[in-house]
Amino acid sequence: MAYPKEYYTYGQKCPVYEGPGVIKELGPQAKAFGCKKLVIVTDPGLAKTPVIDAVKKSLEDAGVAYALFDKINVDPLDTIVYEGEDFAKAEKADGLVGVGGGSSMDAAKSIAILMTNPRPLSQYYYSWDYKPGPPLFEVPTTTGTGSECTSYSVISDTTLHVKKVPLKNADMAFCDAELTYGLPPSLTAATGLDAFAHAAETMTGLIQNPHTDALCSFGIKELCKYLVRVVNNPGDKEGREHLMRASNLIGIGFGEMGCHLGHAIGQCIGAKYHTTHGISCAWALPVTMEYSAKTEADKVKMVADSMGLEYPENVSDEEIGKIVSDGIVQIMHDVHLQPMSEYGIDREGLIGIADIVMGDNCWPVIPSPLTKPELEELLGKCFDSYQ
Repeated sequence: MAYPKEYYTYGQKCPVYEGPGVIKELGPQAKAFGCKKLVIVTDPGLAKTPVIDAVKKSLEDAGVAYALFDKINVDPLDTIVYEGEDFAKAEKADGLVGVGGGSSMDAAKSIAILMTNPRPLSQYYYSWDYKPGPPLFEVPTTTGTGSECTSYSVISDTTLHVKKVPLKNADMAFCDAELTYGLPPSLTAATGLDAFAHAAETMTGLIQNPHTDALCSFGIKELCKYLVRVVNNPGDKEGREHLMRASNLIGIGFGEMGCHLGHAIGQCIGAKYHTTHGISCAWALPVTMEYSAKTEADKVKMVADSMGLEYPENVSDEEIGKIVSDGIVQIMHDVHLQPMSEYGIDREGLIGIADIVMGDNCWPVIPSPLTKPELEELLGKCFDSYQ
């Protein structure tokens, strides 16, 4: 396997505690960091569940005080981040813990930046030029975003009306599968498909390395073995543990390299039609694999091998792309994903987002150039390929 560089550096951006019940380590670790009071950053729905009770208990047992900021929305707004900053400062907090899916964890990252740096948040998009903030801990409650171990904090800019990305690493993550036991099948499916898209796109993008290939390949194997199983049997604790591990390891992988065409399309679908991120990226993934096979056939074969798909020894680049595409479509059906038309998206409208897609932050790492007409053709194919 050839890679486009002569050497690589690998680094774990965020240390991880992983395993059922590991949330109990949050309090002691926060105390070890010198924290006396944390703000728990989460969403209103999760704030009413036993998940937050487990977080609170861990902090209480360690003698760490806390305050609850539970106003995080889907695709968090910069205005909510400012509100969270004001809340944390008023509470005189010396640490933060993001609890939830990607939205809560991402918002916690941006709040942490503003705890020690002036507004506006926009000056920290794609930048590390700021003073270090207070200790930040992340607790994922879904199995897909991998946000706990990436540097990305995806925020909706209310002035520009687009998603932007401040950069911030957490100090520690606690990946406890027990916190996902109550996750409904629809969210299990959406976040699992998001993790799949992270892995497959990371392995086939313009920038690649063997470290991310290993992590993402393992993650795909786990997803293919357990995602459908857990969606159809939400009480499958063993399966939940494997999905949490897959999500986290894939997150570490794509945090190094990043995603490409599928996420560029998926993020723009979400911005225009307000559809769930994982579902939006899943719709784009089959066509993304067919497109990627034109220049990255060896990597698409690696995706196929990770999925356990069979193909002839002399398979052509086009054929391997279609085999992987069909395999992904089958998984989408098996987890009961609805097509775009069920969300009010029409073919013409989807093709109309081409300009926005070409301006997306994931566009620069697509593996081979695409003209606007070529992209429009692929967008039409995205709509047609899953009905």
